[in-house]
Amino acid sequence: MNLVDTTGTLPLVKPMLAVPAQPFDHPDYFFEIKWDGYRCLAYLDGQTSLVSRNLKNITAAFPDLGGMHLRVSEQPLLLDGEIIVLQDGKPSFDALQSRDKLVEGNRVRRAAQALPAIYVAFDILYLRGKSLMQLALYERRKYLRAAALTGDNLIVSEPVQGEGVAYYRACVNKGLEGVVAKRMDSKYLPGTRSSYWKKLRHTREADLVICGYREGRGSRLLGALVLAAWNGRGFVYQGMVGSGLSRDDELYLLKQLEGLGTANPPFIDQQSRMHDVHWVKPRLVCRVEYLTLTRQGILRHPVYKGLRGDKLPEESGRVEEQN
Repeated sequence: MNLVDTTGTLPLVKPMLAVPAQPFDHPDYFFEIKWDGYRCLAYLDGQTSLVSRNLKNITAAFPDLGGMHLRVSEQPLLLDGEIIVLQDGKPSFDALQSRDKLVEGNRVRRAAQALPAIYVAFDILYLRGKSLMQLALYERRKYLRAAALTGDNLIVSEPVQGEGVAYYRACVNKGLEGVVAKRMDSKYLPGTRSSYWKKLRHTREADLVICGYREGRGSRLLGALVLAAWNGRGFVYQGMVGSGLSRDDELYLLKQLEGLGTANPPFIDQQSRMHDVHWVKPRLVCRVEYLTLTRQGILRHPVYKGLRGDKLPEESGRVEEQN
């Protein structure tokens, strides 16, 4: 297991991504829990630096993870993993997203005590400043287990081999989001959505861009968000969501949308003729759950689940490509 030399400090790396798939069995695959959290690369070199999938520094938002470098050996070291917050013993994206909204130092620290974050490491990309990305996944995992001292806020994801269908069913029965399948001999391909990794998702979810909103009626301040996805050429309309918005969500979203107003809708299709909409620049990404799609590809019964501060608008693939 020879390491590949690199020079200088650890480079910024975009995470490897998975493609959608149905549950399957295969002896050459690892199957592990699909954690409902924020994808995060942890740079550990005498200090801890946390970088989101869109290369945003999120270290300040998670002071409870600031000592991770004290729990690993052979630095400089780079881990790939997920930041999660547990509620009732299960990952809660809502709880995690509530922490992501905070910026004031005292409130961040109080939230860290009330809703402590956990870093779930599932890959290691650099060790002693040397790249491991050309090694097979099963070899990288040997280095990961040897380097990480697990504890309250740092754990190593432990996969099962081969039995994907049974593992998927067990995860679903526990109320988890699903499973990720990874070919055991796969190299790490930064920034690539590769068929070597497959996501077996139970819930129908999508990350979509907010392109406008309608005002609320009665006691509602915000009626609905207008949603779109990036298809490689432009933004395509995917429907609207109003369900799931609490009063705190309404206030927070309206504040975030201040200053983003624009006269023209960003769509490349006919939905530009919609009325009574305050159009905004496509900057904010949110997660929605939904039942199914119409024949036109529009969300049916969507429910708002929170903003995705860790995703760029151009990462919002069309719904039928995400699930």
